[in-house]
Amino acid sequence: MSVVGLQLRAARVRFLSAKKGQPMQERRKVQRWPGYIGGRASFLSEKSTADVLIRNTSTSGAKVVVQNSLFVPDNFRLTIPKCQTEYRVRACWRHYDEIGVEFEQECVNDMPTRLSLLRRTKQLAVKNAELKHRISELSE
Repeated sequence: MSVVGLQLRAARVRFLSAKKGQPMQERRKVQRWPGYIGGRASFLSEKSTADVLIRNTSTSGAKVVVQNSLFVPDNFRLTIPKCQTEYRVRACWRHYDEIGVEFEQECVNDMPTRLSLLRRTKQLAVKNAELKHRISELSE
C-alpha cells in the first residue's frame, strides 16, 4: 500500500472513531476561551493600524480576524482596549482573514485611564474609609 493510501486510511479511521462517539484527541497544550473582543494591530513603527477581532484566546496566544491579513506583518503590536493591555505578538499561522498569534511580551500599559474611573476610585476610597471608621466605632 502506498504512503498516500496509508494516510487516507488513517484519516478514515480517525473520522469513523470520532463519528462513533469516541472523543477526538486534544492536541492543544493550553486551554482556550472563545470570545469576540475588538482590538487593533499596529505595525511599521505605529504608522499603520488595522482593526481586528480577537477570538479563541489562551494564555499563550489568540486567533485574530483581520481584513487583508496579507498586509499584516509577522510581528506586530496587538492592543486590546477593553482589557487595557498591549502585546507584542508573532504570527504562527495564517488562513484567509485569520492569523494565529503567539504572545511574545506584554507591553507597558501606558494607555490613559478614563477620568470617570479615577473619580469613581476616589469616591470608593472615601466610602471605604467611612466604613472602616464606622466599624471601629461599633467595635468599641
